[in-house]
Amino acid sequence: MKYNKKNMEVVAGLWDKTGRKSLVCPQCKGKMVIVQVEPVYDADEAYTPYDTVIECTRCGFKIRTESFTLLGSVKDFDATHMEVGSWSPSGSRVVSRYEHVLDYNLLKKLKESGELVEFLVVNKQVVEVIG
Repeated sequence: MKYNKKNMEVVAGLWDKTGRKSLVCPQCKGKMVIVQVEPVYDADEAYTPYDTVIECTRCGFKIRTESFTLLGSVKDFDATHMEVGSWSPSGSRVVSRYEHVLDYNLLKKLKESGELVEFLVVNKQVVEVIG
């Protein structure tokens, strides 16, 4: 599935580094929900991305993208990129590098603790810590 640049800018804008505007509809400011529909088989990706619909609970706005979750720990980060240590589907350790929109202080805390958390990756960008 191909995504045009305008749609990806809208998806990227659903999150911000402070978390204050996360998952807010760009049209009506309602709450957005994420629905992972079906797997997208991609031999180049170590994890299974899903065809994903992000839609507003109040108005009819929705957009399609790809997403997956990743259980791992923060190994390193800067203002725009982060490295996540995790496991591949075959069980080997891997370190993956992604763009992110996460708060610096949150990443610092997670790196210092070495805590395993689940990251939401949308359009190959880490957008949220789930747990």
